[in-house]
Amino acid sequence: MNSITEKQILEWKEELKVHKERLEQAQAVVQQETKFVVMVEGGIQFGEILLKKNESANQPSGTVELTQESEKAPSKK
Repeated sequence: MNSITEKQILEWKEELKVHKERLEQAQAVVQQETKFVVMVEGGIQFGEILLKKNESANQPSGTVELTQESEKAPSKK
């Protein structure tokens, strides 16, 4: 009976080792993909802000630019 139990324990230890390694690999993938997702989201956000900035720069501001009158122009008095 003891030998059967010892054999089962060894099998479980090997199985545990395999699954711990698999978990470590999965966690590494999750970490790498999380960084990639954040990087791409940042790029998207940058692009959207840049587009909005360009749109607002190309829109007329609704203000009128005033220029000084020429000195030769007659003044109204």
